[in-house]
Parts: sequence; structure tokens; C-alpha cells
Amino acid sequence: MNNARRKPRRWSLQREWSRVFTMMLVALMAGAAITIVGVRFVVNGMEDAAMRLQVEYASVAGLSEALEAHERSGYRLLAAASPERGAFSQGQAEVGRLFEAAAAAGPDDAGRLAALERARQRWQTGMEQAGLWNGAGSSPAGSQGPALLAETGADVRSQLAAVQQSSLQALDSGLVDTRAMERLISAGRLGLFVVAIGATLYFRRRMTVHLTRPLNALRQGVMKLQSGDYTHRLPVARSDELGEVTAAFNKMASALQESHTALTYRATHDELTGLGNRAALAERLAAPVDPDTSTREGLLFIDIDDFKEVNDSLGHEGGDALLVQLGHRLRDCVGADNLVVRLGGDEFAVVVADDGGTTAGTERIAGRINTALNEPFVVSGRTLWISLSMGVAQRTAETADVTELLRQADSAMYRAKLGGKARFEVHGT
Repeated sequence: MNNARRKPRRWSLQREWSRVFTMMLVALMAGAAITIVGVRFVVNGMEDAAMRLQVEYASVAGLSEALEAHERSGYRLLAAASPERGAFSQGQAEVGRLFEAAAAAGPDDAGRLAALERARQRWQTGMEQAGLWNGAGSSPAGSQGPALLAETGADVRSQLAAVQQSSLQALDSGLVDTRAMERLISAGRLGLFVVAIGATLYFRRRMTVHLTRPLNALRQGVMKLQSGDYTHRLPVARSDELGEVTAAFNKMASALQESHTALTYRATHDELTGLGNRAALAERLAAPVDPDTSTREGLLFIDIDDFKEVNDSLGHEGGDALLVQLGHRLRDCVGADNLVVRLGGDEFAVVVADDGGTTAGTERIAGRINTALNEPFVVSGRTLWISLSMGVAQRTAETADVTELLRQADSAMYRAKLGGKARFEVHGT
């Protein structure tokens, strides 16, 4: 039934911190995924660029070697008309095939293809000028044939070197793209790191405000309760699990305070009349006597005369009603600084502040009480007149003990009874 009436909480520490850890896990997984994908992309880019360079460079290098070998064969043909024309023609055909293979080996780069085509045309033109195209053995240029062949070889190799340089530049371009991706990955990782730092600081503050501080407050509250401070209450920070614990703590502290107040009241008050009891009297008289002041406390010990007859005629309930009414009259007869207690049965006591080291103040209160008894009491519809026997004792350094002071006042009260009742006597007179 209490659960049905409980106000639903607006927040939940369990849900909130579950979300926090979920977000942290997602951020870690995202960072790991970015790193893996980025590294894989970079590695693939570098592998592709290296493989492309290897193929392009190897094809052009093979072509250059074949051209050098073919050039050497051409020198031999021009010099001695060596019977190598068939092999030379095959070599020339092989060089042409290698030009085609080099063009097909690289990417579809118009600049590279155009450079290879210019080199091939320069090679064919040189071969024709030297009279070596298709295996011819006579040189239209005569003695200039070897020089033309050498010039052709140098030009073609220079152009092929430019093609190889273009391949290296393409590799650099690929690496530049890879570095750009690397920077992008680094930026992404840095962004995640900044977000992680911001989230950490934010949730650290939330933890301090909504978790650490309430827990410390609860700990301090428990310590205050242990020290006897039952008035301490805790502020409810927000409606969550800790808020419910804090509210429960406050309810427990209120219950303890009420229980402590009730127990303290019962320990120091008479249950029937509501006056102080013997414990309250002992606490009042427990303070040490100050020898430097003229103020002394007097104790007035009071006993109802012939109270047994009241109980016999009205019963214990009637006797209790009379004790309650008498307690009210006694309280009305003394000042706010004086203490009225019920010692038990039909015995009462009043602590009075006397001035000048005499019992004048206590005697004055005793006379006021006797005057108040001129008015009758009405108990169960019956009118009663009662009288009191009272004994007065003054508290001094020699009678600092409560038991001794009570003994002296009680002794004076019995003297009053023996002297005829309805009067008071002062101890030591």
C-alpha cells in the first residue's frame, strides 16, 4: 500500500550511469573502428601505390634494357653487316611489344601514355634514319648511322626516364593521399579524445553533485545521529535512489527525535502530574555551589496530610485526581525559575532560589502554597479541603549531595507533622 502511494522518482542513478558506460563503450568501439578502418585504408593505399610503381617501373626498366640490347645489335649491323638480321628484326619486334606492355602496365594516365608513344615514335624514327628499321642493313646516312643510332638511344632513354619519374610522382601522389587520410584519422581520433575528456569532466561533476556529495552528507548525518543530534536533517538533492535513501534517513531521524524526546520526557517527568520527577530534581541540584555568590537554593519538601483517608474514601482514581490538581496549584504558586517535582506517592518538592544566604524565599513560597489551599478541591463531584506539611532546607557547600539535602528537608517536614500539620519547619532552627 505504501509502495502504491510512493511518489515516482524522476531520476535513476542506475539508468543514468548505465547510459554513461554505454556511451563510453560506444566511443571506444567507434575509436577502434576508425583506427582499424583508417589503418587498413592507409596500408591498402600504400600497397596499391607500391605495386603500381613496381609494375610500371619494371615494365619501363625492361623496355630500357631491351632498347640498349637492340642498340648494341644495331651497332654491330652498321659496323660489319653481321648476319644477325633475323635476330635483330626479332629484337625490334620485341621492343615494340615491350612498348605496348609498358603502356598497358600503368594506369589509364593520358600523360604517361603520350610520353611512351613519343618515345616509341622517336625510337622508330631513329631506326629509320639509321637504316635499321625492319632489319635493313644499309644506312642512308652513311657514316652518320652510328651517331644517329646513339642520339636516338639517348633521347629514347631520356624520355623513358621521364616516364619512370612520372611513376615516382604518381607514387608520391598516392602517398600524399594516404597522408591526408592519416591526418583525417588523427583528427577523428583527436575529436573523440576531446569529446571523451569533455564527457569525463561533465559526468565527474555530475558524480560529485549527485553521488559523492549525497553519500558524504549521509555519512555525516549518521555520525550526527550517533553523537545525539537528532534534529539534523538532510536536503534531498533530487528524486532518485539516493534521494529515496535521504528521505528515509530524514524519516528515521524524525522518528528517533520523537522517541528520544518522549523517552527524555518520561525519564525526567512524573507520568501522572506532568511535573518533574526525582531525576529532574537530581539534575537541577547537580550543579556545584558557587561560594562567591550570595544566592542559595532552598528545597521545600511537601507531604499531604492524611492522604490515606482520601484514597480510602475516593479510591485510588480519586487520589490521583487530587494529586493532579495539587500539582497545578503548586506550579501556579512558584516562579518560572523555580522547579516543582513529584517525588512519588503524595510527596512533592520545590527548588527555590533564595537570596542573601537565608531561607526567606523558600519560606515565602511555603506561605503562598498554604494560602492557595484555602480554596477547596473538587474530586468526583465532592469538595475536599486538604493541608500540607512542609520542610525547608537550604543548599550549601556542606549539603551539595542531593540525598543529604532531601534528608534534611524530609526531617524538617516530619517535625512539621509532629508539630500539628498544616505548617512548615526549617531545618536547623
